[in-house]
Amino acid sequence: MIITSFNILADVFIDFNNPEVYYPTIDKRTLKMKYRFNTLIKYIRGDIIMLQEVTPYIRRKLMTLVGDHYIVLPLSVHKSDTETTGNLTLIKKNKFKTIYHTTLYNNKNAVSVVNADDIDIYNIHLNDVSNVIRTKELKHIISTFNKNRKIIIGGDFNSDNQKLHHLLSDFKMNIEAKSTYLCESPMIDYIYVYGFTKATGYIHNTINDKKCYSSTIKKYGSDHHPVYVNVS
Repeated sequence: MIITSFNILADVFIDFNNPEVYYPTIDKRTLKMKYRFNTLIKYIRGDIIMLQEVTPYIRRKLMTLVGDHYIVLPLSVHKSDTETTGNLTLIKKNKFKTIYHTTLYNNKNAVSVVNADDIDIYNIHLNDVSNVIRTKELKHIISTFNKNRKIIIGGDFNSDNQKLHHLLSDFKMNIEAKSTYLCESPMIDYIYVYGFTKATGYIHNTINDKKCYSSTIKKYGSDHHPVYVNVS
């Protein structure tokens, strides 16, 4: 079974008045989601797909394009955003008999939680400012785990801090560490699993040139790289 996690970069987080600050050499038109989407969709694949920074517009677009093959669950919206964005989980049709979706809140930060047969799936996007807050958020999420069931937790952790990730030390990951965000070296996007016999994964990052900022956007349609894990 293939699991995917991908932060797809909502338009609302791009300063289109000064795009060159974070995305040098890319024109404004290329940065807009309506022009990036056809690139993104190539990497949105698998049996369980966890997307972050999704808007209602993108959810509707996904329902139109992949709705015949995937159950597109409700958007778990962050209460703190001035614009509507959140985490979205897609489940391949006929993969599970029972699927139940809820939203768990860390203060104002949303977590998409899906119970699919004997698996609990947590699609997360931790705080982007403070490791203290991230740790508090992750501890809250962990407190809801039922370890009599299989667990998948993936998304944008916004940190490679060892103390933060040690909270999931009894989970499997098995991914060679690579940058998952633009040209920056820390790996900040992860997929951890619990209760599965095997787990092997990889980060789809083939960018190694001096223009990796612009190259990442052009190749993946986002400032993040997609992460995949195969579990059995």
